[in-house]
Amino acid sequence: MNILKPQNYVILGSLFWWFSLYIYVPVLPLYSKDLGASLQFIGIIIGSYALGQILFRIPIGYFSDKLKSRKLFSVLSGIISFLGSAYLFISNNPDDVLIGRTITGVAAAGWVAISVYYSSFFPRNERFKSSTIILSSNMLSVFIGTFLSGYISDLISIKACFLLSMVTAIISSILFFISKEKPFDAKTQFSTIQFINLLKNKLLICLCLIGILIQFITFSINFSYFPIYLNQLSFSDSIVGNVVAFYTLASFIGTLLSPKLIKKFGLWKIFIFSSIVIGSTTLITPYFENLALLISLRIIGGIGGGVIFSSCMSSIVRGFEENYQASAMGIFQAVYAIGMFLGPVISGIIGSRINLESVFIFSAFISLLIITVCLFIRSEELAK
Repeated sequence: MNILKPQNYVILGSLFWWFSLYIYVPVLPLYSKDLGASLQFIGIIIGSYALGQILFRIPIGYFSDKLKSRKLFSVLSGIISFLGSAYLFISNNPDDVLIGRTITGVAAAGWVAISVYYSSFFPRNERFKSSTIILSSNMLSVFIGTFLSGYISDLISIKACFLLSMVTAIISSILFFISKEKPFDAKTQFSTIQFINLLKNKLLICLCLIGILIQFITFSINFSYFPIYLNQLSFSDSIVGNVVAFYTLASFIGTLLSPKLIKKFGLWKIFIFSSIVIGSTTLITPYFENLALLISLRIIGGIGGGVIFSSCMSSIVRGFEENYQASAMGIFQAVYAIGMFLGPVISGIIGSRINLESVFIFSAFISLLIITVCLFIRSEELAK
């Protein structure tokens, strides 16, 4: 790999950036619980990560297209991640954790610019490849971060996770800053009217709905209440981090498989089959206590989640003109962040008023709604 290529600085920056956002995630619910947060408030803390993304992803997509610069917003994303991690580092009560996690959610909104920034270095007929590479870097980095999280928390403390997040966030900003942005195609111009028309695109609407549902499940189960469930079974922080990491690794595998699966079976069938896999594995999880079996269920569900999510992203970078890709991606990522917020919050209410098992049952039901969305909309673009 030639490290001097601009896209390689972007992919390395993305690796460090995602690491900074997820190095503490598996143990954050446990840390919040130790500080006195209830199940419901833990859901609000985890869900707060989505608020900044809901509010800022569409504006970031819009202005990165209008200003013809994805690099600027990529650099800012690393800086804001540093600020959020710094606030978490000095936190000593659940309210502080809520504020810090909300700031890191604003940083995560920059994924709009970063993902399209990387894809801009590839010709349009290779956009599936580029989206697979950048999303794979995401999954790989999240896997490493979540895998190390529990060990660092057990051996040192979760504060060390926050400190490491601060360091890697700054490294990501430096890498984005020294990259060289590829000029936009001068033949096409950005139009606000065309941006508004994106909101009416059938394929984008369908992908947004599916994105909401898959992120609802991921952030409700994998990053919120599955760690709590493992904690109730008396597993250590390192074990919790490892199991969450295995889910992320499986999602990475699903991301790599998705282009071939789409080519062979079509997007619509892939969405339906994967949602069945996710729903069934989520439904039966709280009825088992064996660690090996729980890891196996997370791996199977993770592959399904990776296939669905990567298929959504690759459909966007392939299906829209270059001058509107960041805008389309911004809309998609802002809307799916609604699921990231609602998942932990609603599940927290359900878990507090009923029991933890009911959270898994409800999330399994949500996965079946993906099938309903596909059957209801069934646009020509999706059926291809």
